[in-house]
Amino acid sequence: MWQNLALLFSLMVAAVGGFACPVQGQALSGEMIWQFGTNDQVLAVALSEDGLFGATVTGEKVYLFDENGTKLWSYPVSCGRSVAISSGGEHIAAGGDHLLLFDRSGEVLRRYMPASRVQGIAIAADGQAIYAGTGAGLQVFFPESDQTAASAAWSSGTKDPIRSVSIDKEGSGVVAAGESGNIYFFSGEGQLLWNYKTGSNGIRAVISHDGLAVAAVSSQRTMYLLNRHGRLLWKSPMDGRAVDISLSGDGSTLVLAGEGISVLGRDGETLWKGVPGEEIRCVSASPDMTRIITGALDGTVSVFRLQPETPSVGSTLSQDAAATIEPLQTSVAPDPGRTAPQQGALLPLAPLVTVNACVVALIWWRREKQ
Repeated sequence: MWQNLALLFSLMVAAVGGFACPVQGQALSGEMIWQFGTNDQVLAVALSEDGLFGATVTGEKVYLFDENGTKLWSYPVSCGRSVAISSGGEHIAAGGDHLLLFDRSGEVLRRYMPASRVQGIAIAADGQAIYAGTGAGLQVFFPESDQTAASAAWSSGTKDPIRSVSIDKEGSGVVAAGESGNIYFFSGEGQLLWNYKTGSNGIRAVISHDGLAVAAVSSQRTMYLLNRHGRLLWKSPMDGRAVDISLSGDGSTLVLAGEGISVLGRDGETLWKGVPGEEIRCVSASPDMTRIITGALDGTVSVFRLQPETPSVGSTLSQDAAATIEPLQTSVAPDPGRTAPQQGALLPLAPLVTVNACVVALIWWRREKQ
């Protein structure tokens, strides 16, 4: 009996050892699958949700590529600054002196003339709403409505020039980064829900596909992660310069563009680095983080394919489990001075397994005693 009991405890202890040290972030391997030279500085890039279409804008042209890097079409623009693509690549929006909406074949569907140049842009998953960051704030256009060329369906009214815009998959959360260094969070109907003051100029912000996380980088080499309610989860200095940022669909993985490409876990751990030393201006990642498109100052557009490296023995927890997003909770206006990490914790598996082991052992012992 006691030999059996000892064997049972040994098995349970081994199980506890396997769960007690989960992998906090799974290392990735990456390879470049195609590259294209535009002969002009690439100012913005966008990748469709399935990763099969990529859009790029320079100061003079907007481009659309397929999954193999074949240029499907290009179109001249005036002072291009931003580009966005709908979920399946059916619609492409480009911003500069004009706001242009294209279908996948390159036909211009709508053309708007905002009051000031479009610096940042986002498009709804179905292409039925365009969010433009301009010198007059955030403006939203609905292509199917009977708008005039100069009118927007609604405007933020913040009076803060907007440099970047990002929306979640459902269009219920809109994040805009202002020239002042403020991060604004709007509802899909245009109501300002919160405003986080970073105190840093040159801020760029993005919301995850599921709408639960907001990440931002500043020209002062600082990175921020907030939840949907504007609570600061963590704030961290960066070793190198970053000029653009993208997020995985669940917010567990961040991609930074600057001196090369850096892919980071939610705890700041580096999972992959690419093209070190190159001046990367912009980046966009597919929600599942299998593809990344980048644009460089030398005019090069590149797409990389990422995949998990072979996990080591005992590393059985998935990356998603190890990077659980903090549950949504109501919060007051965040304090910009907070710097301590406030990340969601992993479920304490080891104590649970230990308790279960004791219960099972006790039941076994009682049966053997009878």
